[in-house]
Amino acid sequence: MTTLLTQPARNSAPAFSGLRRPVILAAVLAYFVALEQDRIGTYFAADDMMNLATYFRMGPGGALESQFLVWRGFYRPRGAAFYLPLFHWFGLNPAPFQIAILSILALNIFLAFRFALALGSSDLVAGLTALIVAYHPGLTNLHYNVDMIYDVLCFTFFVGGLLLYVSIRRQGRFPRWPEMAAFALLYLCALNSKEMALTMPLVLLAYEVAQTLPSVGAATGSERFPRTRQWLALARRPACLVLLTSALALASLYGKKFGVQPIMDRPAYQPVLSLERYMAFQKASLYDLSGHLARPGWHGVIVFWALVTYLAWRKPRPLLRFTWAYMLLTPLPIAFLTDRTQGCLYIPLVGSAIFASATFLDAARAAADFLSREPLLGRLGRVWILAMLAAGGILFWVNQMRTLKATVVKPAAAVQGTVTASVIGQLRELNPHVRPRSQVVFLNDPFSDWDMTFIGTLWFRDRSVHVYNQRLEHLSPAELARMDHVFDFRSGRLVQLK
Repeated sequence: MTTLLTQPARNSAPAFSGLRRPVILAAVLAYFVALEQDRIGTYFAADDMMNLATYFRMGPGGALESQFLVWRGFYRPRGAAFYLPLFHWFGLNPAPFQIAILSILALNIFLAFRFALALGSSDLVAGLTALIVAYHPGLTNLHYNVDMIYDVLCFTFFVGGLLLYVSIRRQGRFPRWPEMAAFALLYLCALNSKEMALTMPLVLLAYEVAQTLPSVGAATGSERFPRTRQWLALARRPACLVLLTSALALASLYGKKFGVQPIMDRPAYQPVLSLERYMAFQKASLYDLSGHLARPGWHGVIVFWALVTYLAWRKPRPLLRFTWAYMLLTPLPIAFLTDRTQGCLYIPLVGSAIFASATFLDAARAAADFLSREPLLGRLGRVWILAMLAAGGILFWVNQMRTLKATVVKPAAAVQGTVTASVIGQLRELNPHVRPRSQVVFLNDPFSDWDMTFIGTLWFRDRSVHVYNQRLEHLSPAELARMDHVFDFRSGRLVQLK
C-alpha cells in the first residue's frame, strides 16, 4: 500500500526549482530588510531590564544548568543564551540586541519557507508563506521589542523541530535514534524559550492523522476511514516521539506551576477556561493575523472557522488539513490568558500563512480558469491571468503591511523605552563606580516599577552589590545612613549624593 505519507514531496515545476527557490528567498529577504532595518535604532523595552537582570543574577553556571532542569521552572531559560553573551560584549547598548534578533528573524523566514515545502506545498505557496512571515505588522511588538526574543526563539526551535520531523516522514520512514535525540533537543530548547511549545505532541499527532486519513480508507476499497486496528498500527510508529514530547511538556508545565520561578503564579499567566475568554482571544487574534483587515465579532469568528474548516476538509488535502489543525492547536497555551496577541501569535502565524497562501492560489487558479474562457481576457492566456491575479494579491498585501508599519509599528516603536534609554544615558555620563559588596540606593527614580533596580544591578555588573529602590522599599533613615552610595533624580537628572 502506497500512501500519501510515504510519497516524496512533489513540486509543480521541479526542473526550475533549483533556480527559482533562491530567487524567491532573495526577494523575500530583500523585502524583510527594507521594512525591518530601522528597528536597529529602537530602545530596550521595560521588560528587557527585568529579563537581563534575572539572568545576570543567575550567573553563567545557573543559566547553563537551567537549560536542562525543565521541571525546576526557571523563567524561560533559553533567553539567557541570547541576553547574557550580548550583555557581556556590548553592555546596555540596544543596537547589537536588535541586530541579533534581526538575524534570528531572517533564519525563521528560511525555516518557514522550508517547512511549507516539506509539507508538500509548491514553491509559490512556500514563497508567499515566507513573505507573510517575514514582516507582519499585525504582530506589532514583534517588530521593535527585544523582549519578543522568547517568541522568536520558540519559533526557531519549534518550527525547526517540526521541519526535521516532517522531512524525515516525507522520506517514507520514521526517525532513527540520533534523529529522535536531535528532535528532543530542539523541542527542549523550544520549551525553554516560551510556553507556546507545549502543544508539540498534539501537533505531531495532527500531522500523522492529516497525512494518513485520506489514504488508508482508499486503500481498503470499501472504507473511507481506517479501521480501529489500522489506527492502532499507525499510532504505534510515531508513539515514541509523541510520548517523549508529552513527558517534556508535562515536566515543563509542572515547573511553571510548582517550580522555583513559577510563571503561573503571576496573575497575567493564570488561565480562565471560559468560552468568553476564548472568544475574546479569537476576535483579537483574527484581527492581528489578518493584518487589521477586519475586526470580527463573535459571528465573524464562527463564519471564519466554518469557512476554514470547509476548505480544509472538502477534499483530501493533507496540507490544508494539517495547517487547519495547526491553527487550532498552537494558540492553546495563550488562548485563555488576557492580552496575548500581537507577537505572541508568531508560531500560529506560520500555519495560518501556509493555509492562506495555498487557498489564495487555489482561488486565483479558479478565477484564471474562468477568465481565460472570456472573449476579451482569453487572449492573455491562463498563465498570464494567473500571474496578474497573484501579483495583484501580493501587491495588495505588501501595501497593507507598509501602511500598518507607518501607522501602527513606527509610532509604537518611537515611544518604546525612552525613559529607560534616558536613564542609561545619564549613567554613562555620570559613570559611577562602586566597590564589591557595596549597598546602593536610588531615590525618586522616574519609573513606576522595579526598572531602576534592574538597571542599577546591570550597570555595576557585580552580583555582590545590593541595589535598593527607595520608592518601593521605603528604607528607614537609619538604613539610608548605612548606604555606601546614594543616587537621586533632581529635576529629571541623575545625581550622586553619596
